Amino acid sequence: MRLEVSLRSTVNMPYDRSYHHALRSALWDCLRPEYSAIHESNEPVGLSFSNIFPWGELTAGDRRKLRIASPDRAVLDTLAEALMTTDRLTVGDMEFDVDDISVHAPDVGEPGSRGYLETATGVVCRLSPSLLSDHDLTATRTAADDASPTFWRPAHGLEPFRAVLAQSLTQSHQRFGATETYDIPITGDIFDSFEPIKDGVTYALPFEPTAGVELTYILSKWRLGYRVRDDTHRYLLNLALDCGIGQRREHGFGFVNTYSE
Repeated sequence: MRLEVSLRSTVNMPYDRSYHHALRSALWDCLRPEYSAIHESNEPVGLSFSNIFPWGELTAGDRRKLRIASPDRAVLDTLAEALMTTDRLTVGDMEFDVDDISVHAPDVGEPGSRGYLETATGVVCRLSPSLLSDHDLTATRTAADDASPTFWRPAHGLEPFRAVLAQSLTQSHQRFGATETYDIPITGDIFDSFEPIKDGVTYALPFEPTAGVELTYILSKWRLGYRVRDDTHRYLLNLALDCGIGQRREHGFGFVNTYSE
């Protein structure tokens, strides 16, 4: 399930490309105090969100939107109540009035349905040492520091990328899903086609995980084709719509829409 928040800019300013930390902080402010204990434990609450779109320089009065998804209706209810009460969303230096909030429950369809999911924000895919070993790959660093992560790139092939997506959905299922109803681990391919949206497939984006710490992440955006095999596959695809795919989902990466959106 998801919220679509209709916003109106109150300021003239450039769009902040490194908005992730500020937007996440703004959403967590809406979730306090009900979810403070979860935040302090560093456990995920089950939240994914788009960027503020459409992308581009802001002029006072411009109308933008934000989508926020979660498998937990109570999380969305808390967010909606806080946003409608304050009538304001502040993301770093970007300020918006909240005009309206609507609720949606996108669904990939019954078994036999075909369609596409599209990543509205870049997918984070960091390859762990064990995954590199499994696929006979060599670590490639984004910095001279040996501790810097190896991000997925086209030269690595699709298999490690598929593995990270499957791992992220398995984690979402274990933390937030209907574990008593659906049989996981995942068997079979989740998606049957991978169409990159960016010409160069991957791109770099500044990311500030905490205030004052700026990193560079290598991301990719995709149009992902599927044919729903059975109820379990349908459940997993809908879980991707609720939780996102890849890593750092609760920082706004890997947010997924149905392609018709």
